[in-house]
Amino acid sequence: MKKSRYKQRKPWIDAAFISMIALLSISLIFLSYSTKSNAKQSTTDNKKSPEITKEESTMESAFPGILIKTEVSNDEYSPYSIQYPHSKVESFNTQIKKYIDEQLDTYLIAMQENKRIGSKAPGELNIAFEIFPHASGSYSFVMVTGTYIGGANGYTNFHTTHLRTASGEVIEIDDLFGHDESKLIKLSSLVRDNIKKDPSLKDKILEEEMMLATEPKWSNFKEFALIEDTLVLYFEEYEIANGSAGAPIIAVPLAELSEQLVAPFKPIDTEELLPKPSVEEGSEEVEVEQNSNDEASTQIDVQIGNAKKKQVALTFDDGPDPKVTPKILATLAKYDAKATFFVLGSRVEFYPEIAGDILEAGHELGNHTWTHANLTNMTPNLITEEVSRTNKIIEQATGQEPTVFRPPYGAFNDDLMNILSLPVVLWDVDTLDWKYRDANHLLTSVKSSVHDGSTVLMHDIHLSTAQGLESVLAYLTSEGYTFVTVSELD
Repeated sequence: MKKSRYKQRKPWIDAAFISMIALLSISLIFLSYSTKSNAKQSTTDNKKSPEITKEESTMESAFPGILIKTEVSNDEYSPYSIQYPHSKVESFNTQIKKYIDEQLDTYLIAMQENKRIGSKAPGELNIAFEIFPHASGSYSFVMVTGTYIGGANGYTNFHTTHLRTASGEVIEIDDLFGHDESKLIKLSSLVRDNIKKDPSLKDKILEEEMMLATEPKWSNFKEFALIEDTLVLYFEEYEIANGSAGAPIIAVPLAELSEQLVAPFKPIDTEELLPKPSVEEGSEEVEVEQNSNDEASTQIDVQIGNAKKKQVALTFDDGPDPKVTPKILATLAKYDAKATFFVLGSRVEFYPEIAGDILEAGHELGNHTWTHANLTNMTPNLITEEVSRTNKIIEQATGQEPTVFRPPYGAFNDDLMNILSLPVVLWDVDTLDWKYRDANHLLTSVKSSVHDGSTVLMHDIHLSTAQGLESVLAYLTSEGYTFVTVSELD
């Protein structure tokens, strides 16, 4: 019979065996803990945003077939206000909602992380949109997103979507050029030329980044809008210029792309349709007549001791804005100029202190509704809610109710007039600052249209408006204008 080699086991073997069991137990406990930790980490990695209580509403827009959807959260730490378009075309709605969800999730996750590390500074997310109808039968929807998640500055980005409501076709940039990639070379060249000529980008262009971002690729020009006779292109911060330039917007006249564009996007040549002035109606005769009137006016002013001065009412819509409004207030103070601010109730709720600053500086506050809705498409009850809710928040923020009302888009009807208790104020000089976003163009618009008694429309949500305001005030001052609120206008 063969003897076993393990007949007599040494004591150290038992000790080693016990140690292995203990080590295995510890390993199992650690593995269990690690699995739980990894599960938690996996949840974080999936970037699931926290649940926030919100209010939702839907209303008609000024454009057939387009609804305006609104989502607002008054969460103290992570507030947001979102408006976006909705149509009967599901592919369009999917694109819009995908962008909205991405922006909201990114914001809420960032704020959740801020709270985790102990930051007490509240954030802010504002998403709004503008609709631009075009002669081609398409609509450009430009989503503007302002985000603040702490730190010194927030940031802005743009997202565009395009729709032909008649056919339900969602349009991309290559559709404008018949999907012909050879035409991208001309587009790229024109965009680069316009970037270099843009005065707002002087000394701010990042040459290498700009060349890369404007290479002849469809993806480089996907954020665009057709606005009248212009192709407007939107770039991200730091994509073509340094941060002080913000998110650059570049405009290329469609006439310069006429050969590259396909119908129906080619520009319409309207020059031949314009009536030609006859010899009797020439500009020289009109100029003489105007000068004659000016001399007569001057003589009257001298006779009454210049008692009557030219007046202009400057107005600013859609604020208040934490960056732009304070800059505008500072410039107005420099020229001792008074103005009227038509504010949105939803933004006063976010920035009550800025609304107070407006009133404290001696300016007039006007009601511009809660959500910038087209009131002509709403029921009397909804109109009343839009107006009264805004009146209430303005009074809460400033201690004084608004004195005037401006309907969004300038749209009003008899139903609205019967409901309102405030005087309705429109405008006769539209600077189109929302369209051009060009500080220099602001003065050009004012010069071309202003006269004694004018009401000038601007917006205190565009930085370019704040940047161009001083030249407007300097010009109007040199022309002898005094600055009054709309209620003071004779």
